[in-house]
This record gives sequence, C-alpha cells and structure tokens, in this order.
Amino acid sequence: MPKKSNFEDKEKGLRERIISSAKRAIALRSKDREFHGLEREFYNYQAKMIVEYETTKDIKHPRDVGNARESILREFLNNGCLPKKYSVSSTSVRVASPSGHLSHEMDIVLYDEDELITLMNRNNVYEVYPVENTYGVIQVKSKLTTKELKSGLDNLRSYKKLNPQGFGILFSYCSDMNWDLIVKHLKVYASENSSDHYPNFIFILDRGFFAFASDGKAEFLSHKIAKMDNVDIHGFPDRQQQNLYQFQLMLLELCRTSKTSLPQMQNYFSLPLISEEQSYRFALGSFAEFGSCKEHGDYPRKISSQSLTKITDWCKAREPINGVKATHLAFNMPEDEEAYARQPSLVYIYNPEALALSDILKHDNEYGNYIVPSIAYDIIISNNMCIWLPYYYSIKEELISNCPKCPSLLDQLKEPE
Repeated sequence: MPKKSNFEDKEKGLRERIISSAKRAIALRSKDREFHGLEREFYNYQAKMIVEYETTKDIKHPRDVGNARESILREFLNNGCLPKKYSVSSTSVRVASPSGHLSHEMDIVLYDEDELITLMNRNNVYEVYPVENTYGVIQVKSKLTTKELKSGLDNLRSYKKLNPQGFGILFSYCSDMNWDLIVKHLKVYASENSSDHYPNFIFILDRGFFAFASDGKAEFLSHKIAKMDNVDIHGFPDRQQQNLYQFQLMLLELCRTSKTSLPQMQNYFSLPLISEEQSYRFALGSFAEFGSCKEHGDYPRKISSQSLTKITDWCKAREPINGVKATHLAFNMPEDEEAYARQPSLVYIYNPEALALSDILKHDNEYGNYIVPSIAYDIIISNNMCIWLPYYYSIKEELISNCPKCPSLLDQLKEPE
C-alpha cells in the first residue's frame, strides 16, 4: 500500500502546479503590455529576494550575513511600495520608553522621520529611538529554526511591552521546520504570554505565514490581537509565490493603524530606574540614588521588583494624605487648612504597622546640646503615586538595597549575642 503523502508534500506539489500556471499567464500578458498589475511585480520581487538571499550564503561571518539579509528586506521596503512617510531604519535600533525600559536590538524599525528625536547615536552603529516615534518593528531571521523562532519572539516582545499598539513582525527567508512544529511552538508562546505582546504575524518568504486566531478567525492588527482569548494558530501556505504581496498588504495596514506622536524630550532627560517590568524614581534624584560605604565606596540604592510590588500594592489599597498635613503631623505642628488648600498634593505613606507618623517620618539628630529633627524617609514615584517610604520599614523589611559587600543594615543593627 503506497505511503500517504503528508501535508508538506501535498503543498509542494500544489504550489508547483499553481506557480507554473501563473508564470505562463504572466508571460502572455507581458507580451500584450508593459504594466498589467502588481501580480508580476511582486512575483519578480519575491524571486529576486530569494536569489539575493542565496547569494549571501558565501559570506562567512555571522554578523555580516545578518546585515546582508537585513539589507535585502530594507531594499524592498524602500523600493516604492511603502509610502515615504514610513521611514525605514538604516541600521539596527533600540527603542526606549519614558518608563525607563529599553527594547532589545531591533533589526528594522519603521518610524516617523519628520518627528524623530534620536535619543542616542554612537557613530550610526548604536542608535536609540523614542517609542512614541515608532510605528513598529521587524525582526529578520535568515532561516527559521526553533532557536531563532524563540529568540525572535523574545525580541519582539521586548518592543511590544513598550508599545502594545505598535506592530512586531518576525520575517524569515526560509525554514526546514515542519509546519505543525511551528504551530506547536506558537501555541506554547501564546499560552505563556499576554496577548498584547504577541507578534502581529510570523512570515516565511518561501513558505507562507502564521497568525494568531480566536473564534475561528485570524487577526493581525494589534488592537484585535490584544482582545483574544482561547487563542489558536492559523497557517497560510504560499501557493502562488505571492507571499511577499500578502506581507506588503498587511504591513501597509499595520502602518496605517499604528499611530505616532512627537516625543516630549523632557520625558527622556533622566529616565526612571527599572525593576523588571516596573519602574520608579527617587524624588530627590541623584542625592538619593546612591549610598556611600566607608569601606567600599559608592553603591546604587535599588528596590527589587518584589519589594516595589509590595510597596505599591499596599499603597494602592489606602487613601492618600495631603503632603503638608503629613509633615505637620510628623513634626507635631498645628494643622493649617489654608496651607493644605494652597498645596493640595497628595502622598501615600507606606505604613503597614499603622505607627504614628511622628515615629516613622522624623528622626532627631543630636548636635551637642541641640536636637535637630530631620526627615526619615525616602520619596519615590511609581505607578503614578508619590510614596513616602520611611527608613524604619526600608531597614526592617530590607526594601532598599544596602552596600552589596556589607551585611544588611538590619543585621548590623542586631545586638551581638
């Protein structure tokens, strides 16, 4: 009994027959007139890109190979099918957010050149763009393997976290991976990540593309993907050698629906400190960002993601207090409603033990015969909250890091047995 053909064999045979018919029809049309539609043009573009990809195989250095293959796609994007308003980066770029987070290196970034502010440029080799100025990104892989698929998805996620409404495309020239294996890996990725971090589609030039789907319908627009649940993967094999045309159609629609804005330079002057997915800043800036150890010198004062979550979650569940009023309570000063009205700023005070503010926000310093009170808390900004973080809790709960080469402050304060 003959062996049953698998999906890949069936697709290969069907593809060859359809392409043969298309070539013959195109040849006849070309005899009749010079331009008879985009079908021939994209057929030629795709064939040319595959040939150019093959010619790069004699390049030895991996970095040079990658650059050459990125250039092939850049040349196509700049050939006139993409409106000039969507500029294509000439080199790999990193994208920054006012939150302080930075994407991985993006092979190709599409951006608004008229409003671009380059945040950092080192001899046109290392560039950083503001996220507000970008439409989306493309990661280019020569040959899609399991390893390259995972690394490409990780890189795109680093951008989508900064700009969920921007697009992220994984582009490759070829792949020997079984169709079902690609689907399997994408399903695993979908189950482990938030839908607004999914790539918009995964493209293999000589085979087809994959998109995320829900309720039997595949989507590639960011705002629709973000709403997905019960996610599935749909594959679209290229049977007519018009895969590149489909890529261009989707890319144009993604550009059209992605919005950019003029970056506010002041948002990037001094970025917040990052703690995994979160960020924070010390209100006193550099005065509070570092400590000084007599033995080991300066060290950064950091708040771990676990501690920052603990602090912000506690504060979110409490009511804020007027900052001037909190100061008056801490220093046993009379209340002044007029002052509170003039300065209405609200603050959150981390105080899980519900201690008196005078006990945790103020410290008395002795200078000879004099006692001079001073504040005993850090002020941090996180999750749109101004938080007063008493030293008492910072030390007791080890919320802010001490000199990494010394025992913790809590251990130092413990009396020897």
